[in-house]
Amino acid sequence: MRPIRTSTWCVVSRILCATGALPGLALADYTTPGTGVSWSLDDLVVHSGGAVTGGAGSYSLNQSVVVARNDRLTIAPGSTLAALGSSGTIGVEIRGKLTAIGTASAPIVFVAESAIPGAWRGLEFRDTNASSEFNLHHCEVAHAVTAVDVVGAPVAIEYSWFHDNLDKVIDFSDADGVVRHCRLEDNRRRTITMTLSSSPLIEYCHLENNNIENSSPYPYINIGLQGINSPTVRGCTILGSGHQMSGGISIWAASNGVIEDNRIEGCGYGILCYQTGASPTIRKNWILDNNINPDTVNWGFGIACNGANAPIVAGNVIQGHGYGVAIINGGAPNLGNLGNGSTEDDGGNSITGNGLSGEIYALYNNTPLPQMAQGNWWGGGTAEEVEEAIFHQPDNPALGPVDYTSWKVTSDAPPANPVESMRVVAWPNPFRDELSVGFALATPGEAVLRVFDIAGRLVRETPRTSLPAGYESLSWDGRDGQGRRVPTGVYSVLVLRPGHHPAPEGASVRVLRVR
Repeated sequence: MRPIRTSTWCVVSRILCATGALPGLALADYTTPGTGVSWSLDDLVVHSGGAVTGGAGSYSLNQSVVVARNDRLTIAPGSTLAALGSSGTIGVEIRGKLTAIGTASAPIVFVAESAIPGAWRGLEFRDTNASSEFNLHHCEVAHAVTAVDVVGAPVAIEYSWFHDNLDKVIDFSDADGVVRHCRLEDNRRRTITMTLSSSPLIEYCHLENNNIENSSPYPYINIGLQGINSPTVRGCTILGSGHQMSGGISIWAASNGVIEDNRIEGCGYGILCYQTGASPTIRKNWILDNNINPDTVNWGFGIACNGANAPIVAGNVIQGHGYGVAIINGGAPNLGNLGNGSTEDDGGNSITGNGLSGEIYALYNNTPLPQMAQGNWWGGGTAEEVEEAIFHQPDNPALGPVDYTSWKVTSDAPPANPVESMRVVAWPNPFRDELSVGFALATPGEAVLRVFDIAGRLVRETPRTSLPAGYESLSWDGRDGQGRRVPTGVYSVLVLRPGHHPAPEGASVRVLRVR
């Protein structure tokens, strides 16, 4: 019988500080008239009484500015707005409309002149009118206390770069919207937080090297604490970068939503469902090697269910942890139920290579409850091998049994097609110098990347590379077949197996190269 590991899982209680109190509205030094004006930064230079100065695309923010209800601020591509000072007290608050739409070659830049994290307050959106808007595309936001602080409003944030911010990157409070194709990296504390019934779409974003201070257990994406938050987090890459107090994604209380097609790697843990009702659908994610925290009791799991919650866990690759899936305090995740008539919870997880001190812990049921985990691949094709991978009632009579019947005898990849139907992921995206493309192979063999431009013309085919079965990646250096750097733009990258049938839908990904 294997040793019984008891745990308080106290780390989750410390994450309560991860969202913090809602910020109060700060007094501003200039407010637009609220008469329906549509102004540019040049107009603010003329009318703001010195709050904004400069011109010809380069502007200074000397005092706080509020864009009043019914008014619009439009910022031209290629503009830079640099906040002066380093006290973190001045910022831009939008109560009306913001149109900050740059281009890949001419982004809009919001920074602090001092280049110190927390030197200015950041961009704030306060919805006071159904016609209010916040559009941030191809922008760079750095050195703020909170880069984008959203209360009660939907936002549209795409193709933007957030770095060197102090407290939070994007904070949703009772707010929705879209954050898509953004890079969030090198920030000091929290990355994306949401509470009070916020349900944004976070899609195809790259989150890396955040929580640099590494002093508090901040997950990269924190869903909860108040209200029913039901976001969709899809196609994102989350890399822990050695900061052991960084979790991947946490979901609190009654929150749910969908977490799918993400790559979560090198964090202190992968995904945490905490407290009663935290029951998202977790599917088709690659959750790899989230074991960098030396505390193997409270950290180091792929997925943990702590509390009376029941997430659906299907089609994930979970490997390289102390515990692949850990269940405690009334958790009852559905890792596979082949008898209920639904195809949404048919297992299909690959849970291998997880364990501690020579013991395998693919699934650790630390509750007296029976658990459903049918239709998964556990790394072995016999009942004895599967039993060895799961810690439950046979290991301790006080624990509930795990129903692992109908287990897979091989990894769950479509046998007719050597590229797994899980979507191909690319990181970083947008990228500058080198792009990595991740995928899973059912069998060993050769693979290549083909790169096409927006018109469908072949730009580059990488050399054939022999790869083993399983999770692998190939890279593209951003050059065409003649070795020239390709221009800024959107490209499609396709994974192919020479000599096999064409790759299935989902084996390609669109990426953006920026200068």
